[in-house]
Amino acid sequence: MKRTLLGWTSAVAVAGLAVAALVYMGAFDRREWTTDSKPALEAFQRGLDERMRFYPQDAMASFRRALEADPQFAAARVQLVELEREAETRQAHFDILATVDRRRLTERERFLVDLSLAWRDKDQVRVRHLARQFVERHPRDPWGLSMVAAQAWDDQDWSRAEQLFGRLLAVEPNWVLARNNLGYLAMAQGRFADAEQHFQTYAYVAPDQANPHDSLGELYVLLGRYDEARAQLEQALEIRPDFCASYGNLIAIAMLEGRSEAFGPILDRVDAHCEPAMAERMRCQARMIEAFLERDYEAPWREAIDRCLPGPRERGVMFHRLALLTGRDDVAREQEEAVAALAAKDYATTGKRQEGANAFELHLRGVGQLAEGRNAEAAESLRAADRSVRFWGLGDGRFKLLNKMTLAIALERAGDAAGAAAALAEVAQINPEYARRLPQIAERTPGPARRGR
Repeated sequence: MKRTLLGWTSAVAVAGLAVAALVYMGAFDRREWTTDSKPALEAFQRGLDERMRFYPQDAMASFRRALEADPQFAAARVQLVELEREAETRQAHFDILATVDRRRLTERERFLVDLSLAWRDKDQVRVRHLARQFVERHPRDPWGLSMVAAQAWDDQDWSRAEQLFGRLLAVEPNWVLARNNLGYLAMAQGRFADAEQHFQTYAYVAPDQANPHDSLGELYVLLGRYDEARAQLEQALEIRPDFCASYGNLIAIAMLEGRSEAFGPILDRVDAHCEPAMAERMRCQARMIEAFLERDYEAPWREAIDRCLPGPRERGVMFHRLALLTGRDDVAREQEEAVAALAAKDYATTGKRQEGANAFELHLRGVGQLAEGRNAEAAESLRAADRSVRFWGLGDGRFKLLNKMTLAIALERAGDAAGAAAALAEVAQINPEYARRLPQIAERTPGPARRGR
């Protein structure tokens, strides 16, 4: 599983830097962390272990206990501010970090405080300068290496990112999330055998953790190896029943297999183990998928499902298709425009086109063109979307598969049978089970003959 941890950054920068501030798991002592409180240090160390295991709620509780024991413990506050979701609370932590007496901190602690404040200010230039400067002074420090490795990932400099994560593991083998990142880097580039090897190694060195099994499960879902995926995801949930990303991946398997009847039992487990807000969101998304699979296209409006997924990105591709299939062109167009505006905002903030946001915008545009019968134009939009997204993010590669499948449909409708066959062959090479569902997907893809309430 890959999760965003730095909530105050842009969406794609976060995806690339998700583990940038994760923490060294070696044997710390008070000379490395500025606190005179033994309970604070012990709680802090527990929080570090929980973060490395990808258990953010447990980590937050531990870091809060560390601050209760020592409110001046800057390193604990840095960790907590990265996990905090509530904006006002996070800002309060930032305000305190800005007043910390830096003279009493270690150099690493000063680096982490300065880095947090640069993230607060959305100063990407300073973030990069701080990381580069720190690594130059301390080339074997895992904190700096993790940051520059993640920055290379964000720049899509895949070979450098892999080299840096490899260096990180050579310096600190216990930094197990670097193995997770190496798996996703290989997955992003379509090197699925390499990704599997990295994730299997991760599971071998961390057998008692849920995340490596979830990561393997995600890969197997993408590849259509659904039985193996279910086994890995259930193993993750046996270790941690509240590892809620694994439930999402189980729902994804049912969706790809076209088995909406499997959603109910999975969602009951979500209700029992996940936060209410997450459970509600997953139920809404599953209901839209169910409506799509069962051709109950009016469901989002009849049941007001759209209200529990208010954001244009939260609604995703399924809501957009259902709007077009019911003739609600204005609703679909509103979502397309909102997604385009968000992509433009990301571009204005970061100075570059964000991979996921740009692909999502292009995909929605292509499906809208299909609905109007502009099939050749749709194919161009969908090709552009395919070029601008990797096999990670936006559904862990499943978005790219759906886009390729939709491209095959657009080319077929445009009369390019050879192009359609080639696009479908690309899907089949990755996930042959999904490729076999082309007729069902095509039947539910908007077009002039597939419209109306």
